[in-house]
Amino acid sequence: MMSIYDMHKTYADNVKLGPFFSGAPPKREPPKRFFDFLGFRVRSKIGVPAGPLLTSKWISLAGQLGFDLPTYKTIRSDAYPSHPLPNVAFVDGHGRQVREPLELTITNSFGMPSQSPDFLLQDIERANRSLAEGQVMIVSVVGTPRPDRSFVQDFIRAAQLAKEGGAKIVEANFSCPNVEKAEGILYQNPDTVYAYTRAIAQAISPIPLILKVGVFEGAEPMEAVFVAAARGGARAICGINSVSMKISPPLDDKRSTSGVCGGAIREKALQFIRDGSKMIRDNQLGLTLIGCGGIMAPEHFTLFFEAGADVAMSATGMMWDPYLAMRYHAHLHSHPQTV
Repeated sequence: MMSIYDMHKTYADNVKLGPFFSGAPPKREPPKRFFDFLGFRVRSKIGVPAGPLLTSKWISLAGQLGFDLPTYKTIRSDAYPSHPLPNVAFVDGHGRQVREPLELTITNSFGMPSQSPDFLLQDIERANRSLAEGQVMIVSVVGTPRPDRSFVQDFIRAAQLAKEGGAKIVEANFSCPNVEKAEGILYQNPDTVYAYTRAIAQAISPIPLILKVGVFEGAEPMEAVFVAAARGGARAICGINSVSMKISPPLDDKRSTSGVCGGAIREKALQFIRDGSKMIRDNQLGLTLIGCGGIMAPEHFTLFFEAGADVAMSATGMMWDPYLAMRYHAHLHSHPQTV
């Protein structure tokens, strides 16, 4: 099985040479209706979460392949290197590396690399221009711990960089499992979520802000974070991020754990959506709920919508099956009652 991301090449080479796709996007039927997404009129409620779409070339391809809500891979306020190879490996649902994927589950460990601000300012604009009517791009951002400014100030700096580049929607990544703890566990503390969300939302106003979160240890802390996010000014919650897991054998002697994504985490992601949609209703939070994690087939999008997601996104599925969205659209065109 081939992916549009070459797991045997470095991240830098994938940026330079990818995406690795030689097919042709099939003709897409005109939409029977449009949907609202955070004030934007979109052709469908499916997209790609932060991760696989490294630059405007990748965003353009995702748009051509029918992913109407693509997310630009997480950017920082300054250039930042990737973790060394290996960055991707096939695993099973228990973190054991395998030669062939079991319902395509992978571990990935990149460390949220980022291009320079000068590159990003131009490339975000190019990415926006590459999309068709009824498509809108989200730009994911993260803060970097620095000695010269606070973590939240750097988060704001990255978000303002996205805004300056022309981002129409910004997503703050509070949950990456492959970075230092300060960067990756923000979403677990309601007070921090409120403070950071409020500061970032005010800095990029009126651009809508999405928060990316991971798995919670229980319903009570999850609900507290959802309430804090809404109070702070977030317009949407996206989850789940890849699940941190002990990998055997490890990617290297410094990475005994890394993020697992793909088919093995789908049930965790669906439970997140079931719980989250109820919390949003019960507390009248008005948040848009974006689901991702384990969408590997067209019918999996429908599972997420039935669980309560407003939007459903695929990363691993899109990487190994670039025609995933088009197959979903073809089914939806024939069976519009399924959404």
